[in-house]
Amino acid sequence: MDPKWRNVIVIAIVAVIVVAGIGVYLTRPTTSATVCTTPLASKNPIVVDQAEIPDNVDPDSTFTTPGWAAVQQVYQGLVNYNGSSSTNFSGILAQGWTVTYEYNPAVGANVSTYTFQLRSGVHFSNGDPYNAYVQWYSLYRSLLMAQPPQFIVEENFYSTNFNASNPLSYYSNLSADNAANTTLAGYLNSWNFFSPTSSEIAMMESANQSFQVINNLTIALNLGYGYLATNYTYLLASISAPNTYAVDPAVVDAHGGVQPGDVNDWMASDLLGTGPYLLTGYTPVSGGGYSLAPNSDYWATTVAAAEPWNTGLQPANSSILVIFQDSQPVTVNDLKTGQAAEASFAYLGPSEISEIEGNACIVAQPLNLVYSSTSGAWWIYLNQNTFPFTNLSVRAAIAHAINYPQIISEAFGGYGSQWVGPVPPGYPEYNPANLPPYSYNLTLAKQEIQDSPCANSKCAGITIPYAYITPGSTWSETATLLEYDLSEIGITIKPVGISLDVLLEEQVPNTNGVCTSLTTENGGPYPMGQEFYTSDYIAPDDWTQNDALSTGSANVCMSAYANATMDNLVYTAASTANTTALNQDYAQMTALMYNNYSAIWLVVPTAFAVYSSYLHGIVQNPMASAEPFAMYFNTQYVS
Repeated sequence: MDPKWRNVIVIAIVAVIVVAGIGVYLTRPTTSATVCTTPLASKNPIVVDQAEIPDNVDPDSTFTTPGWAAVQQVYQGLVNYNGSSSTNFSGILAQGWTVTYEYNPAVGANVSTYTFQLRSGVHFSNGDPYNAYVQWYSLYRSLLMAQPPQFIVEENFYSTNFNASNPLSYYSNLSADNAANTTLAGYLNSWNFFSPTSSEIAMMESANQSFQVINNLTIALNLGYGYLATNYTYLLASISAPNTYAVDPAVVDAHGGVQPGDVNDWMASDLLGTGPYLLTGYTPVSGGGYSLAPNSDYWATTVAAAEPWNTGLQPANSSILVIFQDSQPVTVNDLKTGQAAEASFAYLGPSEISEIEGNACIVAQPLNLVYSSTSGAWWIYLNQNTFPFTNLSVRAAIAHAINYPQIISEAFGGYGSQWVGPVPPGYPEYNPANLPPYSYNLTLAKQEIQDSPCANSKCAGITIPYAYITPGSTWSETATLLEYDLSEIGITIKPVGISLDVLLEEQVPNTNGVCTSLTTENGGPYPMGQEFYTSDYIAPDDWTQNDALSTGSANVCMSAYANATMDNLVYTAASTANTTALNQDYAQMTALMYNNYSAIWLVVPTAFAVYSSYLHGIVQNPMASAEPFAMYFNTQYVS
């Protein structure tokens, strides 16, 4: 999938969208001082109320937080984050890896090769074996399916035509791509990857392809064939995403096989992997849910005992029952009465979190800044191709007319922090030059307006629709405060509440190739509005490819920000490992956007994990954002 149309995944604004005053951040669980006397209705299974329903549960197709959460319980990849760390990784299906860096003539650049030594004795829950051939199959299946998360793999890898002298890459001829993909799909659908023939093994061992088998327990991932066309700094983070996880070739073959560019209906609703859980029921409708049972034939039980620090390997302690409950009052009541042991919310505002914090049976755990950024950082976009935002002084005036402390305090209840984009706080290369967040300075704002076409209230008669997200009252209060702030400089906006689904529609062109945000659809046009991004994995370029790159979904139809220097920096920085060069690149990227004012960086909400005081063994997982999405369930238990 072309990266410019990536989804803003992880569409759930996971535990909470409440924000704190500038520089204020909670760091400890908050509960009442009294002791909980209301027992949980169920200790095993652990009951989870979850607001959102997965889009599907195929690891190569799902592209939402609830989908990723379900998949990570059943499937496993080569590596994943080491516990709650956002920078260190542990081997899951791989017991170790080495990295070499050298010139690859097929790529025409110095690139890295990651060679993974796989664990022996790994098998799927049905007993089918896992090996390097199965991993090769799984990785190429992900590329061939070409579903929304494909861009994560396609940054660095591409399909193969087994031509050592002229291998395929992201920039290969389309007809050659199509022919090779058809051939490769035929191989994936016909080979026995548990015991391939010598000629099949020779093809999988062929050099100059993205995924290269070395032997049955060793596989190399060769960088440089994807759209970055060069080396990449954050590979381990990117392959922690579900669309690199191992799937059983025999199961896929038995249910329709691999079709290039298409989904597999059976895999979209059934799970069978190598992980600690078995899916025992799945009903993807409101009021439905899914159930997970510990895998009694889990391959890693002995290995996990030798690696107790490796939370991703541990066998499951308890069964899990996830209920798709989209009524927030019901979920809060379930937590209070012990009907649920943990919960995720589509929205939780200041009054609701205050109510939860006052209950001795509920823990409201503020998560650190990395998790809050992963869950979502927010800004206001100004379409610089639409008057009056075509004028830099108008955009600068708006940036300084906004009373950020008041918005954060009154609308968000005092949880969170202001930020400077395009990389969010807590991430590598955040704001290297330490630029201050945009300040509320009405005097400066009025000076800027006087230097613009809107001087002397000339723009006051223009009513500008402003789109904001509707869940809860926080964003409507923000819009009301913003309306007043901008009226002080003669800018008139009309706040219009839209749903998250509508926001996603607004980010892309319609069937006629016209940006939906610039049409009358959904009450538009919206040359100004609320925008956000949530992470696919923790890397600065995961953000800059969305909110800084000219073809990023936050720019194409929102701010219309386009800068050739920025585009070059985004891709250059993604392949740079030198710390000094990285700091310089990201400092320049930050300054370019900071001084352009087409994105008014607003707030990073504090993400919360919300769960019963009886629940233990919770390990936050940076692959997602908050309870219950941000961890494996396997370590959890109820006292």
